Amino acid sequence: MLQPGVTAIGLGLDILGAALIAIPDARTLFSRFSAGALKEARDRMTLIGTKEGDTGFGSLREILEEIEPVAEFGANHGGEEYVEIVVNSLSGSQSVEAAEHQEFSWGDRYVEARYVRDGGWDEADFYDVEDIFDAIAAKERPKTAQLRLYGLVILLCGFAFQLLATLEADPIISGGVALMAAVACLGIYAYRDRLE
Repeated sequence: MLQPGVTAIGLGLDILGAALIAIPDARTLFSRFSAGALKEARDRMTLIGTKEGDTGFGSLREILEEIEPVAEFGANHGGEEYVEIVVNSLSGSQSVEAAEHQEFSWGDRYVEARYVRDGGWDEADFYDVEDIFDAIAAKERPKTAQLRLYGLVILLCGFAFQLLATLEADPIISGGVALMAAVACLGIYAYRDRLE
């Protein structure tokens, strides 16, 4: 009678572990996590622009506050004042203000953080695209890897429970494999920082 209960626990753990591994691929569900919200904001910023109130906008704004802009044309000069963030390629005549920023070149791609929705270049700060994408990846990837790693540990524990349920059939093989699965779980958990 104990055997069906242990098998059921193992199957339940397998389902939970598989769900955790799959969450980052389920866009709507993953956006409820901080890493998913940041990824959603990055994608929106690249495609159509993200605005205040959109998923992950606050996290993206915090990243911008930690990075030095390539050029600042907005009067506010502060990340907490941004209301719209978009990856933009600017072209046009170079102004006197733009000439003061030697590393800023019209026509290049920038992350444009605007103080006014749909505002012009003179009400925005400009950031290097690669710097922003690298900072987003540095925050998003470890959290995604950690979620999947925990899913793997739970999945292995589920397999170990299922193997323990088969002890009556062949106790040496089932016990040995269950023990190996338990050791693998502990090893993955102990070295999780290196695996991320």
